[in-house]
Amino acid sequence: MQKFSFSVDIVADTLDRDGVVDSLRSCLSDNLPGDVHANVKAGEVKAFSEQGYKVWRARVTGVTAEAAGDAASPKAKAKAEEAVA
Repeated sequence: MQKFSFSVDIVADTLDRDGVVDSLRSCLSDNLPGDVHANVKAGEVKAFSEQGYKVWRARVTGVTAEAAGDAASPKAKAKAEEAVA
């Protein structure tokens, strides 16, 4: 037997953690072979500042503040708009 671990981050303003755990557990049960055992548990909750969220988003998803159009600098916003146009 081998144990495989996966990490999932979900970012939202509010979230029903128990509902997400139940949903993930159900999805795994429905889609994995019957001899596979899976355990799902809720981890820590980290509160992001606006800047912390933007840094996480850029590092993890590759969406920068400029690309998302929510950069703090008016110059950066203007450059992002010019790039799209």
